[in-house]
Amino acid sequence: MIFMESLMNIKYVFWDSDNTLVNTALHHWNKHFNILQNDYDIVLDEIYKTRVYENNGGQNWEWMSHEIGLNEDKQVYLDKIDHWYSANATEIQLRPGIDFALRNFRDRGIPQAVVSNGRRRSVMAALKAKKLDEYFEFILCKEDYDGRKPDPTPYLTALKKMETIKKTSIDSKNCLVIEDDPLGVHAGNAAGMLTLHRKLHENQSTSSHADFVAYEEEEFKAILTREFLHP
Repeated sequence: MIFMESLMNIKYVFWDSDNTLVNTALHHWNKHFNILQNDYDIVLDEIYKTRVYENNGGQNWEWMSHEIGLNEDKQVYLDKIDHWYSANATEIQLRPGIDFALRNFRDRGIPQAVVSNGRRRSVMAALKAKKLDEYFEFILCKEDYDGRKPDPTPYLTALKKMETIKKTSIDSKNCLVIEDDPLGVHAGNAAGMLTLHRKLHENQSTSSHADFVAYEEEEFKAILTREFLHP
């Protein structure tokens, strides 16, 4: 059980990026679909959509090379999908309620940061296209730490970086993690932080490691207002 006293002490917020701040699942799919079809004459079957979303670019290159006949140097392929992703990044949309959350945390002086499993080029392309990068003390991506969520290392690395920036010791219990992916929620929980699972789909399985769960915009905003954004 979580007590209100602990909730009122939230002093730092760590966000996932893809599909938590910005709706990027379809955009990631489209970059692979278009490059594979236009450059390699490979039609990517929709049965792979979830797999594409759950992997980063390098992981997708690896299984595509072994399973669907992609014959290309890894870095060349990554450069191509990154170029497509960046060139079309203005099409990416914020998740509903994100403007409200970012502004309110900022206005209350609560430092925020991004902790992503994604590669820096794609993460930054989306955040800069939507002008979100200005809200954050820093943005950590897969290049910045060892391990991958649900390993807590990404969030523990973020905690240490925030301590360095703010020149103070930070109790993980005073940190809130907001994630769309149950693996990310697990990582935040394992790092000793409070977790809010902002589900990507209404029928998505709820993480057993989540302290709070929301899907709809109004539900998300209500939890933030009631539990964290006290007057």
